[in-house]
Amino acid sequence: MKAFAALLVTFFCIGNAASAEYGVGISAKSDNGLVYVPIDVSPRFRVEPYIRYSTDGTTSFETSPPQVTLSGQETETLEAGVGIFGLALPHESLRIYYGARAGYLNIHTSFDLHFGSETRHESDTSVGYHVAPTFGFEYLFNSHFTLGGEAAYFYDHFESDEFFGSTSSSVESEGTGTEAFLILRYYF
Repeated sequence: MKAFAALLVTFFCIGNAASAEYGVGISAKSDNGLVYVPIDVSPRFRVEPYIRYSTDGTTSFETSPPQVTLSGQETETLEAGVGIFGLALPHESLRIYYGARAGYLNIHTSFDLHFGSETRHESDTSVGYHVAPTFGFEYLFNSHFTLGGEAAYFYDHFESDEFFGSTSSSVESEGTGTEAFLILRYYF
């Protein structure tokens, strides 16, 4: 009986996955680089994994006084998560969605500090999570292209290991705020 139930659940999941609408989306905000993979499991339910990877660097920065130079700063950011949304049925090419996004964040920064003839390599790794209740809408241009806007209230929690020369410390931080995105989506 258990084997029959497992087989039934497997066929149900395969059937839902086969009938789902898949797509790809990008944030139209130039500085965040988020890539979305919307999966409309049914006309009223969406699962939307997302990912962002970015690197940023600075060659040199000098303060005066005292004469301190920062060089070789590199920052790597990885964010990966998923959004779970309820979907309202489209009304005149406009669809509303509501739910939440949750994700993993990893930010690593390293740089060299120069104090006259002394140089210290310093780094910081922050690992945490992001939770954001989200409300959005999308305009359906046709069956393949949509333009959406969404607003979210987020909560971020980070734990950081900071290395300053030969010493290290652990720091916890958290933040809240609002964010808004414009998302272009293409459905296959």
